[in-house]
Parts: sequence; structure tokens; C-alpha cells
Amino acid sequence: MKKEKEHAQDREPELERLKRETEQAKEQYLRTLAEFDNTKKRLNREKEEFVRYASETLIRELLPIIDALDQALVAVDKQADPDAIAKGVHLIHRQLLGLLAKEGITRIPTVGQPFDPHLHEAVAHAETADGTDGAVVEEVQVGYTMHGKVIRPAMVKVAKHPTDKAAQTREQPDDQEATNNG
Repeated sequence: MKKEKEHAQDREPELERLKRETEQAKEQYLRTLAEFDNTKKRLNREKEEFVRYASETLIRELLPIIDALDQALVAVDKQADPDAIAKGVHLIHRQLLGLLAKEGITRIPTVGQPFDPHLHEAVAHAETADGTDGAVVEEVQVGYTMHGKVIRPAMVKVAKHPTDKAAQTREQPDDQEATNNG
């Protein structure tokens, strides 16, 4: 019994040490958890701010193009030289396309290309006799990709071989005659 008492007394300092270590680990865990929570909140704030101002650079680059449009509208209102207005509109169009290209936005090739449902949206078919079945024959609306990802498919008309109804009608009576004669 005496040995058990001595043994229990020997364990008391070890038990106290383990309690202290457990308390320290718990405190460290709570501090780490609070730091994680604060970091998460900070990252969310930064993300919201980034999203809010992400387009600022693009907008700054669009402003001169809007200024050019304003000038073109003033010229239209003053009924200026139509050739100068047309040149101005073409210049503005080139500026916009240049800005889009700088941002990684490109037009999807259409006319003459094989129809690709990943890039094109067929809005109509056009009968052709030149063997271009399945090829895009007309662009209804331009499509765009951004860094290779389709952001708007091109709306197109797709070629198909004409249906020769006269040939079909001619074949049917022959089939009926064969049935009648048989």
C-alpha cells in the first residue's frame, strides 16, 4: 500500500505537467483557429475588392473609345462629311477590336469552316449544290472566345445538300407501278 501511495505521489507532478501541456495545446489551437478565421475574412474582403475593381483597367481603356464615339456623334449631329464619319466609325471599330485582342478575346472563324457545335450555333440551313454540306455559309452573329474559352458562340447558317423533291416524286410512281404490276 505504501508503494502504491509513493507511486501515486510520483505521478502527480507528471499529471500536472500533462495538464499544463494540454492547456497550452488547447490555447495554441484556439489561437491558430482565430488566425485562420481572420485570414479567411481578410481573403474574402480582398476577393470582393478585387472583383469590384477587376474591370477598372478595361474600363479605363474603353474611355478613349467612348470619347471617339462622342466625337463621331457630334459630327453626325452637325451633318459633317459622311466619308469622314465612316472613317471615324471604322477607326473606333478597329480600336475596340484591338482592345479585345489585348484582353485575349478573339472572333470565332465561321464562313467556310466546318460546323462545330462547340463554337457555332446553327440558326438556319441553306441549301447548296457545291458539296459544302455541313460547312458554315453565313455568319448571322459573330462569336468570341476569351483565352480559348467560348464566351459567345457564333450564330451561323449551315450548308446542306438540296432535297431533290422532283427526283423523289419520279421514283415513287415507278415503285407503285412495280407493286401494281407484280
